[in-house]
Amino acid sequence: MEEEIFTRKGGRAARRASRLNAPVIHHSPLITQVPLYEIANAEGEEQIHELAMRIVEELGVEFRESQALEIWGKTDAEISGQNVRVSRRTLLDLVAKAPSEFTHHARNPERTVKVGGLSKVVSPSYGPAFIYDLDGVRRPATREDLDNLQKLNHMASTVHIAGGPVVEPRDVPVPHRHLHMAQSGFTYSDKPIVGNVTSIERARDTVEMCKIVFGARFAANNCCTTSLINSNSPLVWDETMLGALRVYAENNHAVMCSPFSMAGASTPASNVGTMAIVTAEALMAIAFAQLVRPGAPMLFGVPAMTVALNSGAPVHGSPDSALVQFLAGQMARRYGVPHRAIANCATSKSADMQAGFDSMWGLFPSFLCGAHWITMGGGMMEGTLGVGYAKTVLDFEQLDAFYHFCQGPQFEDMDDVFDTIQGVGPGGHFLGTAHTRRSNLFIFPSQNNTTFEQWEAEGCKSSEQVGIEKARTWLDRYEPPEMDSSLKEGLDEFVNERESAIPNTLE
Repeated sequence: MEEEIFTRKGGRAARRASRLNAPVIHHSPLITQVPLYEIANAEGEEQIHELAMRIVEELGVEFRESQALEIWGKTDAEISGQNVRVSRRTLLDLVAKAPSEFTHHARNPERTVKVGGLSKVVSPSYGPAFIYDLDGVRRPATREDLDNLQKLNHMASTVHIAGGPVVEPRDVPVPHRHLHMAQSGFTYSDKPIVGNVTSIERARDTVEMCKIVFGARFAANNCCTTSLINSNSPLVWDETMLGALRVYAENNHAVMCSPFSMAGASTPASNVGTMAIVTAEALMAIAFAQLVRPGAPMLFGVPAMTVALNSGAPVHGSPDSALVQFLAGQMARRYGVPHRAIANCATSKSADMQAGFDSMWGLFPSFLCGAHWITMGGGMMEGTLGVGYAKTVLDFEQLDAFYHFCQGPQFEDMDDVFDTIQGVGPGGHFLGTAHTRRSNLFIFPSQNNTTFEQWEAEGCKSSEQVGIEKARTWLDRYEPPEMDSSLKEGLDEFVNERESAIPNTLE
């Protein structure tokens, strides 16, 4: 009754304000109730598998790190220079050691998540150098932006992961950035964090910071961070990525082994050809991780980009990238490895119609292909070079919508529905019924459903303007999660010590 009285007094503006200022909630990982969609039949899946196996057996994959080659040398792999060829039997036996699901711990146990099985988690933006700020201006990102994005991610109900390189703070020296990324994630959120992979030393620092938060023994044997490595497609894993992979695998932390596919450039201009080559690359990295530590959690997945043949630029959001995403889900299930997908990426330079279209081509495949970890949950623009405050919070609404959609149709209240229909009768309406008031029909908080005249009277606001206003409102409402003072002091001390020890310029 109180809500009804409030609505009547305030009208449309009050209802919209209520949605925008709704209490912060945290949804658990999604257990989808809608069927998975498979676009290849059994024969097609087998053809992709067979081509991938021919690649690893006949062509091989380069491992450009001496320690990786030494480790492969203890198997029956054929090594020629940096090229590693391996039998499908050896490869698949190793891949089978990777768990089909694992637990990723958060400093707040209530935010700890299960990855794999029936569970889906969403993680935030990753790696952009530019920010589209609260004035709508594109500029280099800063440490303040890093912290602000961590705050927004913490408040997002269907983003389960925080921390890590959500943006590159350009006012922090490159050799020190990883320290601030992890510190910011642990400080401004209590959700699980994403690790750094830009050097073996930075991966080690991330693990050390996990040890401060979780305890040394626990963080050396349990997944406290998940990181993302990219191969240099085609068919190369470089020293930097392999070093980080080894560090995390040694400590039983998860890694997304994600070939950097751009169909038509780094992979064949073919959906199935792309899927075959990235399957070979990903499986080789997952297998290598099992040589480092059997049972180390790994994820299979690709960014699934294409290349614009008229410009050579990478493209996010296309039917071809969606096809690859669906195929990746099938192949991940075939090998029993959790699947990583990519969602809200756009090549657009504003939170406009193109940004929505681009993002939707990633959202639908990610949620319907069976992905267990959906990256780039909010804000990605400019082909991942930028992240926008406005697009971040608008993307969060789309994530909430998919969370609702994946609950599937609800049949629990059929008797109530009949009684309601009976009560309304012919020619009536359902707006005022008790059933309607109890309804959980999804409403986008920022969606404009008013008349043209009302929209005009409210300032003719674009999606970008609406998103900026919402981001400002959220940041004003942010409340930091509780954190033991000893943990904060320990992280601060570690960061200060490492900054003193690490030169602030690249050699």
